[in-house]
Amino acid sequence: MKNYALKWIVQRVTATLLIPLTFWFIYSAISISKMSYDEITLFFESYINSFLFYIMMIIMLFHSKLGIQTIIEDYVTSKKISKAIKGLVNLTAYLLMILMTMFIFRNIF
Repeated sequence: MKNYALKWIVQRVTATLLIPLTFWFIYSAISISKMSYDEITLFFESYINSFLFYIMMIIMLFHSKLGIQTIIEDYVTSKKISKAIKGLVNLTAYLLMILMTMFIFRNIF
C-alpha cells in the first residue's frame, strides 16, 4: 500500500471498529472464565459470537499489519531488509487470517 493517506485512514477506521469489538471481547472473556468447557463450546457455536470474534480477529490482524509496516517504513533504512520484513509480516498476517477463517468455519459447521 503506497498511498500513505489511504493507509492512515484505513488504520483509523480499523481502530474505530476495534473499540466496540474489544468491549464485547472483554465482556465475553469475563463470562467465559466462569463457564465450563461445554458452555464455552456452545458459546463459540453461536453464530453471532463466532462472527464477532472472527471479525475482531481479522480487523485486529489487518490493523497490526498496517502498523508494523508503518514502523518498518519509518525506521528501517535498508530497502532490501525492509522488503524482506514486509514480506514476512504480510505472510504471517495473511496466514493467520486464513487459519482463523478455517478454525471458525470448522467450529460453526
